[in-house]
Amino acid sequence: MSQQPAHYPFSFRGDRIAPELAETVAHCPVRKVLTNTGTPAWLVAGYEEVRSVLRDRRFSLGMTSDPASPQQDPLVPPEFATDTLNCFRRAGMLATLHRGIGAGQQHLPEKRIEQLSRDAVRSFLAREQPADLMTGLVLPLTRALTFELLGLPAEGAPDDASLLGTFRIGAGSETVVYEAGEPGFRYVYEQLPRLREERTGLLGELIAHADEKGATSDEQLAELFFFLLISQYGNPATTLALTALALMRCPGLLRRLREEPGAVPGAVDEVLRWGVFLGDGLPRIAREDVTVGGVRVRRGELVLVSTDGANHDPRVFPEPDRLDIDRPAGAHLRFGDGRHRCPGRGLAVLQAVVGLRTLAEEIEELRPAIPLDTVAWHPDHAITMPRALPAYARGTGPGGGAATRA
Repeated sequence: MSQQPAHYPFSFRGDRIAPELAETVAHCPVRKVLTNTGTPAWLVAGYEEVRSVLRDRRFSLGMTSDPASPQQDPLVPPEFATDTLNCFRRAGMLATLHRGIGAGQQHLPEKRIEQLSRDAVRSFLAREQPADLMTGLVLPLTRALTFELLGLPAEGAPDDASLLGTFRIGAGSETVVYEAGEPGFRYVYEQLPRLREERTGLLGELIAHADEKGATSDEQLAELFFFLLISQYGNPATTLALTALALMRCPGLLRRLREEPGAVPGAVDEVLRWGVFLGDGLPRIAREDVTVGGVRVRRGELVLVSTDGANHDPRVFPEPDRLDIDRPAGAHLRFGDGRHRCPGRGLAVLQAVVGLRTLAEEIEELRPAIPLDTVAWHPDHAITMPRALPAYARGTGPGGGAATRA
């Protein structure tokens, strides 16, 4: 491996780990790279090394909001993005947030997820074929799930291009993220009076608790709620897109899941491991000198954690590039580890399981309209997302259209 630090990120494909990242995982799980700002940083990509950083309080996420700290991107992340849970705690909303995005949440029940998924699939099947899975299924279903969970109306909401633009990284990201995010922030801010009056969805419940405490301004609430909106949007969009790709890469998988619905949770777990979800790394600042994987990380240095790399570590996942829904479940680090484990993992998994189960029930055949290796991906984004996924789909109903059963 070259001694010259490479520029990171290496790739923005979601269906294939970058060769440079695979080499890092296999041969040098902690290595020096250069960020989008030209700043030296430590890329941590091996499974055990990633777990050690995520669990170690000597590595701080909050410190990445300090402009004096070394930065991954030109845009310094705001506090509500790096210290989110503490921001919700200070506003008196943390317990409500955990309930509202946990596995037992009540704002988006399983039956409702199923209905929204079925409506979206049938709408896609009714389109002229081939049709784009992104604009015809993935993004409409993502919006429906996200806005219903939060209790926000579709009218006046930012479009998909704006929401995706908030994930922009690299050169020019300061301008792009501001221009993409400002309309969304204003939209959420303007919804606060209605949320207070109608108490709809998760945001309606959150704002009631915030108002009781009275320690948070409306501007701060709008920032937190908009961050929650884009966070809840990004996860199902990426998961659904990579699930569709997995189904088209493995032609017999859809039939198996239809015949063995009990295999759906394992398939979701494997997609979460196999897919490359992040276009960048999870940043941390070392609070003090720490040794990781035999490498000495000095106080104040920037560390970039690659959970995608960890999930492709051959020491933990034999033949990591192979999609195998029969792998033992639960070992991947898609939702982090330790104290930084994502509190919304329960809801994320529920949405993915119900969505995939519905796909298997409604679609008899799903095949790509172009070679999958030619799929174009959005460059310079913190989450991986295809620009388009043209596909042919045939339903399980009469004539191959939408199924007729309820």
